[in-house]
Amino acid sequence: MATTTNRYLSYPAAATGISRASSGGSWTASAWTEVVPASTITATFYIAGLTWMWWTPLAATDTTYEIVLELGTGSGGAEVACIQVPCSVRNDTAVGFVPSNVVMFPEPFQVAANTRIAVRLYYAVAASVTVTAVKIIYQTA
Repeated sequence: MATTTNRYLSYPAAATGISRASSGGSWTASAWTEVVPASTITATFYIAGLTWMWWTPLAATDTTYEIVLELGTGSGGAEVACIQVPCSVRNDTAVGFVPSNVVMFPEPFQVAANTRIAVRLYYAVAASVTVTAVKIIYQTA
């Protein structure tokens, strides 16, 4: 197996992650929210993962919350979806909590230098929720 000296980086780095609210419709895409502005990562890069924080679920036990976070490339209003991250969390306590997720991809997704990255959210229920601290994990070439 080949090894590399490249390190994992996050964006935004040393800053608050992005917040994205759902559309309010069941499995309806939200608007896109910019994660990485154009001309920010100036070398070819590879998205290796995604991290975010769930909202604080209602204190309803035995409830499964399902979402899909989608990353897209392109200018505002012309984004093209390139990565979908389906995920769920089950609330088995009436205490309430705020779980966080880190998903590492089995194969990094190559992105051209200076490309804008945005995120949108799908939620299984016709209600509005917000995920926070959204960051990509990436490597440069």
